[in-house]
Amino acid sequence: MKAPEFQSIRRTAYRETYRDGLTEIAVGVLLFVVALATGRPAFYWTYLVAILMLGPGLKRLKARYTYPRVGFAQLPDGDPKRLRTGILSWVLGVFFIIAVGLTVTGHVTDNLAWRRMAPAIGGLLFGGGFWYLAQRSRLARHYGVAVASVALGLLMVWPDIPEPYGNVRVWALLMALLNLGIGGIVLRGFLRDTPIADERQPDVG
Repeated sequence: MKAPEFQSIRRTAYRETYRDGLTEIAVGVLLFVVALATGRPAFYWTYLVAILMLGPGLKRLKARYTYPRVGFAQLPDGDPKRLRTGILSWVLGVFFIIAVGLTVTGHVTDNLAWRRMAPAIGGLLFGGGFWYLAQRSRLARHYGVAVASVALGLLMVWPDIPEPYGNVRVWALLMALLNLGIGGIVLRGFLRDTPIADERQPDVG
């Protein structure tokens, strides 16, 4: 098989895998935990629970609802080292940009200024992750979520919310609601319009 043909098949497989909306629902749950726990030490344990449970939970849901409808193919994701390098570069780049901005304004050593910029940092990091996802799935909604994350993160820098980390918690809550809403709508349509393979009517031409 030629490389262009393989790349086309892999893109199609990724697109089918993400058609169900379950990824957005899982991300929405994680962001809801962030909104709940950030700045509240009594709830920090929920971070660990979410990280440990969401991955296996998402796999189980896909095995039950997605793969019987669209099939399953284990395809290579490329060079893991290159992926790790890309993630690290993006994270360092985001913090570098924020640090430069705070240096220009003379607040780079101000902890409160960094706390205030937390929504922008979260928005950029999360947006980068969803942009990478969009590059794989080629789904317009993933590009939309990436752009919305960055835009909302930058917007939430400005409101004066007196509660510690209040701005980033509002950002996380709004992004959680956005992802849960999109995921729920997409999942409902997916289950309605994509029957299980054994239940499909044969194509008799």
